[in-house]
Amino acid sequence: MKVKFRTVLLVFLFIKLCILFTVLQESIESLSSNDHPLLFGTNDIYLFDMMLAAISGLSMILSALYIILFAIGHTRIRKPYVVVAFVINLIFVVPFFLSGVYLVFQDDHDLKLTSKVTKSFETVFDFAETYNMNGSQQAVSTKPPPKKGVKSQSTPNNNVSGPKLPIVNPDLMKHFDVVDHIQKRYCCCGLNGGIDYGFDNETTASTETIPFTSKLDIRCPHNSLFKNSTCGDTHNKGCENRLKQVYPTRILIYSCIGAAFSVIFALVSPLIYSQFELDRRRARAKYIRDWRHSIETFVADQRLWALRKTKKSSDTSSKKKHSPVSPAVSSIKTKSSKSKESVKK
Repeated sequence: MKVKFRTVLLVFLFIKLCILFTVLQESIESLSSNDHPLLFGTNDIYLFDMMLAAISGLSMILSALYIILFAIGHTRIRKPYVVVAFVINLIFVVPFFLSGVYLVFQDDHDLKLTSKVTKSFETVFDFAETYNMNGSQQAVSTKPPPKKGVKSQSTPNNNVSGPKLPIVNPDLMKHFDVVDHIQKRYCCCGLNGGIDYGFDNETTASTETIPFTSKLDIRCPHNSLFKNSTCGDTHNKGCENRLKQVYPTRILIYSCIGAAFSVIFALVSPLIYSQFELDRRRARAKYIRDWRHSIETFVADQRLWALRKTKKSSDTSSKKKHSPVSPAVSSIKTKSSKSKESVKK
């Protein structure tokens, strides 16, 4: 089965469009979470994500317009558009993705979390520490049960079911949302692991919780605690190291994919130009054939009309020469001619 070159180009453009859509979606989610680490104290990674979203959107528009131009057929803007798209890809897209690869290899592991993220974790840590401290104080103040036959002297106020929870204000709730979102998104727990919350026991750390409100708990993400979770055991994974690993890896993968597609697109652009030129020549040849056919049809119609006209004129002239005349009329004509001659004499 012979595959047309046009089909190969369209398949390449569709694959590029789908992958760029995935990159754009991930970039938008990353920008909305706003948890980018700092590179040498600057927001270079955040700026890279912004540029990644813009460049991915631009490349998607270029690919979509290519597909539309392939679909509508020959137009005058096809060849100029190939030149413009090639220049944009060569000047903006390729250098950007190559700069992403350079950025990853220049980080030298000097990444730091932003002050906002660090403050959110520290605030939640303080809440957990206060809760654990209240629990330890209550455990110390609680007396052992009296022996059998000895009256208890404890008051009703000593029968407390659990540690007293600190007050949760709106600011504390915002910090909790930031921490909870990061932990679920990156499958990590605390900055250095579950030990930050006081989950020291390795066997129970993945299932331990600290009540935050009546409906929310501070916990490490785990399949048994969250629906549709694929995190697994995260109590040993700190979010600080996790963020420092995820972002460089993510930038490297997206930069390599984008650079590969951009270079291939630059190499394929002359072939697309030649395909559009072939379509132009085919359209021109079809136009010339149609024009010749219309001219030939017009000439044939004119000739046929001229033949019909000459035939009609010949028929009318022959009718005038050989028109039938009755004998009475001919005798009258001869008599009138003779009378005219006698009068003249």
